[in-house]
Amino acid sequence: MRAMKTRLLFIALLAGACAHGVVLDGLAAKVNDAVITVDDVGTALGDMRRNGKLPASEADFKTVYSNTVEHLIERRLILQQAAEKKVTFPEWAVDGRIREIVKEKFDDDMNKLNAMLTTIKTPLTEWRNMIRDDMIVTAMRQQMVEKYVTATPADMAREYRENKALYRRDAKTTVSVILLKPADAGDKKTPSISTRSEEVFARLEKGEDFADLARKFSADSHAKDGGVWKDVNPQEAFRPEIAQTIAALKVGQVSKLVDLDGWGFIVRKDAETGAQELSFAEAYDEIERNVKQRLGKEAYREWVQRLRDAAFIKIYPFPEDK
Repeated sequence: MRAMKTRLLFIALLAGACAHGVVLDGLAAKVNDAVITVDDVGTALGDMRRNGKLPASEADFKTVYSNTVEHLIERRLILQQAAEKKVTFPEWAVDGRIREIVKEKFDDDMNKLNAMLTTIKTPLTEWRNMIRDDMIVTAMRQQMVEKYVTATPADMAREYRENKALYRRDAKTTVSVILLKPADAGDKKTPSISTRSEEVFARLEKGEDFADLARKFSADSHAKDGGVWKDVNPQEAFRPEIAQTIAALKVGQVSKLVDLDGWGFIVRKDAETGAQELSFAEAYDEIERNVKQRLGKEAYREWVQRLRDAAFIKIYPFPEDK
């Protein structure tokens, strides 16, 4: 019974409204003189779900709820420090960010944004304030943490020495493909796959260019580029039977016709490079980026902990436990 009540509460939080008699009012936490309500937690969970960041499993509702409360506490602490430092953004900057969001997530259609806000019962002004807060939190993190993070030569040398397996160039293969599409039902004019493949092989034998034949015969998405698939991992780019065919070819060799559920596949292996370890110089930019990310995360955790140590924080019990 208790597990069922917990699940119903979680569903209600995601819906942002009451469900089956579960009440969403009440406090989730207090941060100095600011409060975080249970409904605030539900709003955050709804945003996570819409952005695909909510865990697929609902097995541990209390953990998801608790983690979300901690995230909101962290956010509130940062916004409070931003207010003390008078960090804000002018209206035109917020307008610009909103235009970017509408373009990226709503097909540049303000009506779609308004429809989403109507669905989640959130006024545009409230959503706008949330966007402003997002911008402030990002700016504060950059101002208080990231601009001070430096990847020293010693840090980078240690990163490269301890994580060499990360800094390598994967094996790559370049192939050219001709994909022969079967004739549509009732089409008596298009030659069979067998007939077309025989013509392709005959013309290749005469010295015609594979790329020209790909442009003429192939139904592959790369046909306009001469059928070239450059620097790919065949196991990732093609079906297993094609990857196996490519693996068996030598560079410059053309395969026999491969039947793929009625489609005809002809491939030439153009180039192949094995996996290689990158030198420190070759991997320099990636090493620097990884070191900065790691040090940035550590500095961020330390900064947030200082904010927490200086604040009054009270976390209220999970609603179903009250």
